[in-house]
Amino acid sequence: MENNMSQIEQSGIDKFSEKYLCKITVLKCDFNQELYKQYPYGYAGKCGRLKEGQVFITKSRWDSPEHFCTWAWRDLLPSIHSYHEGKEYPSIACCTDGLRPVTFKLEKLEVSALEQ
Repeated sequence: MENNMSQIEQSGIDKFSEKYLCKITVLKCDFNQELYKQYPYGYAGKCGRLKEGQVFITKSRWDSPEHFCTWAWRDLLPSIHSYHEGKEYPSIACCTDGLRPVTFKLEKLEVSALEQ
């Protein structure tokens, strides 16, 4: 019985070994000046954490890449998990900052392609 438990536990652990990663590309940083005039908070300008053209690669489905916005990470996390599970098609998503939205392209990367 104990050997079966070890095999079951190992199969669960193996399931979480990453076969795929997620490539996150910053496509656009925007600023909604009209809404900012009506509902000002923070500074008046585009996102100060991310820049258009930046590329991030996830190392795990649980931890954000270094220097990635923690708010955007929480917004994108369900999509990021789907790429770690093997989602095939790229998608466009954005963070939920209504005044300074950042638009991202998410894509699947195979771990084996990065190891070559």
